[in-house]
Amino acid sequence: MKTGIVVLLWCSCVTAACECYSQDSSTHRTVFPSGIAAQGAYGYLATRDDHVSEEKYSGSVWGFGLHWSRFHETYGFRIGLTYEQASHVTNYNISAEVTQGAFTLINLYPAGKEELFGNDLFTYIGPSAEAFVYYRKQNIAQNPEASPDIYQSGAWLFSLGARGEMTLLFGEGFQLESALQASLLSLGGGTGNESNNSTPIALLTPFAALRGSFEIGLRYYLLESVSLAAGYRLEVTRISSWDYILTSSDNAYLSLEWHL
Repeated sequence: MKTGIVVLLWCSCVTAACECYSQDSSTHRTVFPSGIAAQGAYGYLATRDDHVSEEKYSGSVWGFGLHWSRFHETYGFRIGLTYEQASHVTNYNISAEVTQGAFTLINLYPAGKEELFGNDLFTYIGPSAEAFVYYRKQNIAQNPEASPDIYQSGAWLFSLGARGEMTLLFGEGFQLESALQASLLSLGGGTGNESNNSTPIALLTPFAALRGSFEIGLRYYLLESVSLAAGYRLEVTRISSWDYILTSSDNAYLSLEWHL
């Protein structure tokens, strides 16, 4: 039954994103930034993890990412790997370390071409799949007789969702890019309600586990085969199926891409 629901949702995402045959995907292919990109990010992370504490911890976070993208004849394809670490998020004098990362697979189909302020605006939409891992550890002295699980927490999610992107061309070599992504259904697990107890694998709706992100950035083509992009990304993770976890990070990023 659960497998059938996953397959049905995946098919629905693909069907909803299918390209109309009347559209010309050649222009979308030209705009789509195909290639290999290295990205660095720095920003602010806030988290609440009830397994460890009901208080909010916050602090600076840094991260990096590697992305590969390509546009086939009718659709774009992205693979991405991201890593974030906040080594000193604090609540008053108590600190913790938070590490999280994700591996994503995305298909994007041309969904239209419009004009905005006299400039061409291209839209893409399609299904996404993501594997996400979260880990937190308190930076405090530990009781040697207590279970280590009291001082640390973890979670993982494998999610199917949807992503939309928009690209606005303007100027010579400039384009403004934005994206919105959200999970629709997830398989997940993590630290349970008691020490030495982990939750079993569970099928989770967006009400029980949600991963979402928004980003906007400006890309400039230094050369035909090299571009530089800078922008802002907001990423939110919310899990309430077991101990409540809410984590958000605001990042400014800079990436360099070599176009194949």
